Amino acid sequence: MTVVVDIGNARIKWARVERGILSSLGEASHLDDPAQALTSLVRALPEETGRVVATNVAGQEIGSRFVEMVGDHWGLQPELIEPVAQQLGVTCAYAEPRRLGADRWVAVLAAHHLAVGAVCVIDAGTAVTFDAVDGDGQHLGGLIMVGSRLAATALNRQTSDIGQTATSGEASQGLALLGRTTDAAVAHGAMLGLSAAVDRAVAVVTKELEAKPLVLATGGDVRALLPWLETKVQYRAHLVLEGLALISVSI
Repeated sequence: MTVVVDIGNARIKWARVERGILSSLGEASHLDDPAQALTSLVRALPEETGRVVATNVAGQEIGSRFVEMVGDHWGLQPELIEPVAQQLGVTCAYAEPRRLGADRWVAVLAAHHLAVGAVCVIDAGTAVTFDAVDGDGQHLGGLIMVGSRLAATALNRQTSDIGQTATSGEASQGLALLGRTTDAAVAHGAMLGLSAAVDRAVAVVTKELEAKPLVLATGGDVRALLPWLETKVQYRAHLVLEGLALISVSI
């Protein structure tokens, strides 16, 4: 039995993999209590686990705790995936592939497998990332943008009068786009900036490739972003886990 784990900046997601199919999906926030989140992971998954394949972009501290807990609970050394120059038909655009986030790389691999032709990937969480791959599997590069919650927090910390504000996924049309409270102005500004950037990026990829790419969206905050996008998007809640499942049957 294989277990796949995606340790993001705020949450841990996991699933078991049988014949390439995900099951027993779960997740937990690790921001306040990493130990509890890791305990939730091992309690939710079968004792007969024989392999753990994972990505970690949340730093060395939680990564070390994860490795230790997997060793203590299952007697295993987890396989931590890192980007490489070529894998599963995709060629990385980065001259130094390891500088690309592991979760971005794994999501790109999954997206290329799902697409017939070019594909773009939006992953919206603490940060919002955008990556594009052409129909031949050439990763074209990507964008990293500040997520809406992080943008609101930065405004609170770096200004004297705005204060802590809430972000909203409710898309506004016409002049309702212009906030009439500080909360609304910050929330709408953050979502408008992100959605405009993503729409522009998709438009550039479409123009340069002379082909309309499939656009996949994932991440904990992506459902708040989707109503703001003009681009037609397919939501894939577990794209990184899907990529890890692909990798697990290929190595």
